[in-house]
Amino acid sequence: MQSLTKLSPILIIKKQVKWKAKLYISALSSLVILQIIFTLLFFNHGNASEGYGRGNVNVQFFIYSLDVYVMVAMLWAFITGLLFSTKAYRRDDLAIISSQASSAIATILVVILYSMIAVMIIAASYYIQLIGLFLRQKDAFIIDQLIISPSILLVCFGSICLFGAVGLLVGYCFQGPIIVKLATILFFIVSLFVLIVYPEFINLQSFILLSNLKISICCFLLAILCFGLTIWIAHQSEVSAL
Repeated sequence: MQSLTKLSPILIIKKQVKWKAKLYISALSSLVILQIIFTLLFFNHGNASEGYGRGNVNVQFFIYSLDVYVMVAMLWAFITGLLFSTKAYRRDDLAIISSQASSAIATILVVILYSMIAVMIIAASYYIQLIGLFLRQKDAFIIDQLIISPSILLVCFGSICLFGAVGLLVGYCFQGPIIVKLATILFFIVSLFVLIVYPEFINLQSFILLSNLKISICCFLLAILCFGLTIWIAHQSEVSAL
């Protein structure tokens, strides 16, 4: 019988991805529960509303969109990525013999996989809400775009993936070598100082006005950067432990 230590790195990572995807399935369950809760909270009044009145005529608009679902999923992705980097989760890596770098790569692939599934959950939640409104509402019901655009789904996937990558990176930073921990703390202090003293530096308006494709590309590039730093920190942690 061939030993696990003689398996190729790709095969080890593949085994870890299957193992972790099944082991962390509760994370997806928590996202489904969150989406159900927010669907119920915004079912009657929508994500936003507008009203107009003139004389005895009053018109009230309730707007339903993907915004809340995506924001909830991004927060969920950040917390999930953070949790995946904790010692409680990383202790499960002992089930398969591997290096910290290969374990980090497997975790990254699971985060990407879960981000794709999260987009499907968001779309399903949106359509379930529309069906519920169609069956319940007696007033005028206008659907601006029945089919969700692929570019919008790409933005959703990129945003969720980015927040998952940031959460994973932050977690690995505090689990890494002492120099990485100090650099992370310094970065947070400087960022907080700039945010408080020079809030005009944080201007996302120009970014939001970009096309969906450009926003997606920016999110994916930043996510790749975070994933790359995560792998590097995992490798440095293993080297410093030797």
